[in-house]
Amino acid sequence: MNAVIYARYSSDRQTEQSIEGQLREYYEFAEHEKLTIINEYIDRAISGTTDKRPAFQQMIEDSKRHKFEVVLVYKLDRFARNRYDSSIYKTKLKRNGVKVLSAKENITDTPEGIILEGLIEAMNEYYSAELSQKIKRGIRENIIKGKATGGNVALGYNINADKKIVINEQEAQTVRNIFKMYAEGYTYQQIQDELNRQGRKTSRGNDFNKSSMNRILSNRRYIGEYTCKNVPEVINCPELAIVDIETFNRVQSRLETWKTHRKKKSENANYVLTSKTICGYCGKNLKGYTGTSKTKAMHYYYTCKSKCTDSHTWKKSQLEDLVISAILEYLTNDRISKITKKVSQIYNRNSDTKEQLKQLDKDYQNICTSIANIMRAIEQGIITSTTKSRLEELEQQKEDTEIAIAHLKITMPKFEQSHFEYTLKKLTKENLLSDESKLKLIETIVNRVVVYNDKIVVIFNFTDQFHNNDELSLDKIEKTIEECSSIVSIGGGDA
Repeated sequence: MNAVIYARYSSDRQTEQSIEGQLREYYEFAEHEKLTIINEYIDRAISGTTDKRPAFQQMIEDSKRHKFEVVLVYKLDRFARNRYDSSIYKTKLKRNGVKVLSAKENITDTPEGIILEGLIEAMNEYYSAELSQKIKRGIRENIIKGKATGGNVALGYNINADKKIVINEQEAQTVRNIFKMYAEGYTYQQIQDELNRQGRKTSRGNDFNKSSMNRILSNRRYIGEYTCKNVPEVINCPELAIVDIETFNRVQSRLETWKTHRKKKSENANYVLTSKTICGYCGKNLKGYTGTSKTKAMHYYYTCKSKCTDSHTWKKSQLEDLVISAILEYLTNDRISKITKKVSQIYNRNSDTKEQLKQLDKDYQNICTSIANIMRAIEQGIITSTTKSRLEELEQQKEDTEIAIAHLKITMPKFEQSHFEYTLKKLTKENLLSDESKLKLIETIVNRVVVYNDKIVVIFNFTDQFHNNDELSLDKIEKTIEECSSIVSIGGGDA
């Protein structure tokens, strides 16, 4: 089976191994699982949303060519920053016959494994929102001092010998030209073609493309506003401004207009059941489509992909509400306890951070010992020209190591059953009127939804009858419905 690797290194993740270290583990995992690696997709020092990662987007595009069946990631939180993005892109890959595997978490391809994957992604999202104050405080202080916080430096800036960010005037002029041209009505394509014709390069030394153009034009650092993912406030650094506020605002206004237009064109992304629903008469998936009434009002529906004559159309809201009702009926406290007990056993059997924490703790103790030795020397009057700089270096190493330990405990915690139970219950209590909340719950707990004209049958993941990636014939669907206890059947109604 052919596989590709997706690796991402984000500058604020101090515990992340080097890309090269990750790759060694990828290939060891692939050899153990008898996978053939045919390509590597790597986003270096990028921590933004999935639609702003060029290598990630190229991987999604290449999946359409059906040359690989597996995407290997180091951990699930390397694939997408939140459960909603993860579900959207996994659905796209699934449509192209591709599944995502975690080399580090080694989640089994069983129904319970699917639930475990969903809960881990949900918990990563919740826990990442509770990063320690030490991490935030350390990053904030570096920003205020004008120091680099790691990762790639944006076009127009350099890092000097004191590790402070300074303006690179030659690159800054390129940035100003980009903003000026876009504000005057030029398109991304026209601007990048002109820059590439001139031989200009991005901060990473590459030719300009759509991703790099969007990254530059939306970067508020160019007006002296410095932000970081783990620091909620905006730090004003007027001395680092490259673009005037009037030009910047004109650009943002045009970008917002374009985003609104693109959103209207992608309404189908909100059909949260498209990867789960099966027509009960022909076995084909249902698809979403949009219709416009005589009054120009928009209406949303699910219909059989093969347009078979036996099935009829369901209103989007009606079908999704019935599925949500079935989930809530199924997830009793007793059943939640049974599910989370099993997924907890799977997780804690395959996840261990003790060795990494042990090494970090050892490094931390060595640094503290070195600091203590220098302090004793100072107290005894032994001071040299390098004492101060060495002490500052050790203090910085100490802070970095504390941050690394905090990150590791947050991003790879030792989850117990109570954590999984809390998360699953939280998913059922979210605002289930939003597409995002619906998708989180459905992707985690639902295996298939079989749709008939007068009822729907919801098949859940907590069953050994079949796996999520099985090809289901109508005979197998009917046999599963007869034999499987993890099913809720709800009457339908007129669509």
